[in-house]
Amino acid sequence: MTIEGVLKQFLGYEPTKNANVTVIDLSGIPFEVLSITVSFISRLIFEFGYFYKRKLAGGVDCETPILLVYEEAHKYVPRSDLVKYRASKTAIERIAKEGRKYGVTLGIVSQRPSEVSETIFSQCSNFIAMRLTNPDDQGYVKKLLPDTSGDLIASLPALQSGEALLIGDSIIVPSTVIIDKCEAKPNSTDISFFTEWSKAWVDVDFEKITSLWKQ
Repeated sequence: MTIEGVLKQFLGYEPTKNANVTVIDLSGIPFEVLSITVSFISRLIFEFGYFYKRKLAGGVDCETPILLVYEEAHKYVPRSDLVKYRASKTAIERIAKEGRKYGVTLGIVSQRPSEVSETIFSQCSNFIAMRLTNPDDQGYVKKLLPDTSGDLIASLPALQSGEALLIGDSIIVPSTVIIDKCEAKPNSTDISFFTEWSKAWVDVDFEKITSLWKQ
C-alpha cells in the first residue's frame, strides 16, 4: 500500500464511494501497541492537514476540515506519565494545541473524564456531558465549566438516557438537551448475563472463532 492509499482509506476517499465518516476499529489491537498505533494514525492525519494547508494558495485556510473522535479517550490520553501512554498522548495533545489552524480538531469521548489528560480538556471549547454518577468525574467536569453552571452540574447524576448537558461556544446559554436516537441502533448494549446463563448449554465452534482470530 502507498501512503496516499492509506490516507484515502482513513479519510473516506474510496474508489467506489466517498464517505463523510470513517470508523477505525482498534478493538483487536493488542494493548501493548495500542498507544503507538493511535499515535501513528493521529500524526499521519495531522501532518496531512499541515501539508495540505501549505499547498493552498491565497487566503484559503482549509478545504477539508477533519474531526478526529477518540472513543474511550482515557485509554489514549490518560492523566498519567507512564511511558506506555507517551506516544499517543504526545500526538493527540499536539493536535489539541495546534490542529485547528491546519483544519484538524478533536472530539474526546470518555465515561471517565477525571482520568483524561488536563492538557486536552484545557483546549476544548465545547462540552457535552451525559449522566455521571461518579463523584470524582462530577467534580472534574465542574472544574472545567463556568462557575455559573453549578446548578446544571448538580443535575448530571439524574440525566436520563439520551439527555445531555451542553456548554460551550456552540450554544449561547448552557442547556440540557435531548439527543436524537440514531436510526441504526448501535450494537453497544450490555449482555444479559443472567438470561444467557439460564439457557441450555451451547456447543461453541472453537475452530471458526480461532480461524477468525488468526486472520
